[in-house]
Amino acid sequence: MTLRDADPDELARWDDLVWAAPGGVDLMQLAPYAEVKSASWGHRQMVHELAGFPDLPVLYLVKKVPPFGQLWYAPMGPRVTDPDHLRAVCEDLRSSGAFAVIMEPAIPAEGPQTRQELLATTPGLEDFIYLQQGNHTVFIDLTPGEEELLASFRQRARRSIRKAGDAVVEHRTDDDAIEAFWTLYAPTVERAGLPLRPKDYYLKAWRLYRDLGQGHVILASSSEEVADPEAGAYIWQHRDHGYYRDGGSVRTPAANGLQYRVQWEAMRWCKERGATTYDLFGMPPSWLLEDTTHQLHGLVQFKTAFGAEVSDTVGTVRLVLDPRRTAAWDQLGLRVYSRLTRGRNPLFY
Repeated sequence: MTLRDADPDELARWDDLVWAAPGGVDLMQLAPYAEVKSASWGHRQMVHELAGFPDLPVLYLVKKVPPFGQLWYAPMGPRVTDPDHLRAVCEDLRSSGAFAVIMEPAIPAEGPQTRQELLATTPGLEDFIYLQQGNHTVFIDLTPGEEELLASFRQRARRSIRKAGDAVVEHRTDDDAIEAFWTLYAPTVERAGLPLRPKDYYLKAWRLYRDLGQGHVILASSSEEVADPEAGAYIWQHRDHGYYRDGGSVRTPAANGLQYRVQWEAMRWCKERGATTYDLFGMPPSWLLEDTTHQLHGLVQFKTAFGAEVSDTVGTVRLVLDPRRTAAWDQLGLRVYSRLTRGRNPLFY
């Protein structure tokens, strides 16, 4: 087994390597995401050479936290689907020098028992708080024609899209559009009771992907008489993958259902650019869709209206490589470092 930094040729082909991984691509395993996190995390683009498995590229975020050492995090990675492949990765990571590695592997989950079995059969792997909403999501197949795709949606979505047929929809990438989207996004996140990072964090990410030709803003108003947008979404699209990254809307009767039209326009836009899959990003696990106490329960009715089932993975886990230092980090280190960095990064991860 060999864990090594990617060589110059592999760095130049990083997107290709991630796309070819067994679990397929995820936005957070591509190199630009390291730039998004660069204010608070370093990174290493590494390759696992594992006997019996294909070479595996993994983007690890790295945080140095003296005197504890290094904490590593593979956001939405490694992109493996086989538990044995992940176990080999875990063994490989014992040479990393980190005291712990947080991971979000692409291993499919049939229920909570899949996660529990993985934890019970992988030395050093333990339960951890969920860090990314995309561990459970809804994928829309964009390969059918538009009429067939629209017909595959549930009645609620089709009706809302028709109702918003006269809405004013703008496809934009300028800075003013990004600022306008922020005025929708921030209140929506706060209403949902979800954590909100500083404005500059989001604007940096949205502009970065925009400048790469991958990010796009969709803004919508219910009529021409409405001066400000009432619903919007930030969409990432690259190669055959479309991704609903962020969304927001106002709470008015006129805007009711407008987000369905925004999503329909986003799917059409991604489809026109060659995407064959659209990721609605973020849902409760399929086995908790009826749990009204789940933090993401408010998304269930909206996202399932587009007709596809929830796709589940095992979620966030942590590999403990140095139990003593990890215990000290949990008891003291995280609290201290969170307090020290709260001004520029209120969410440690």
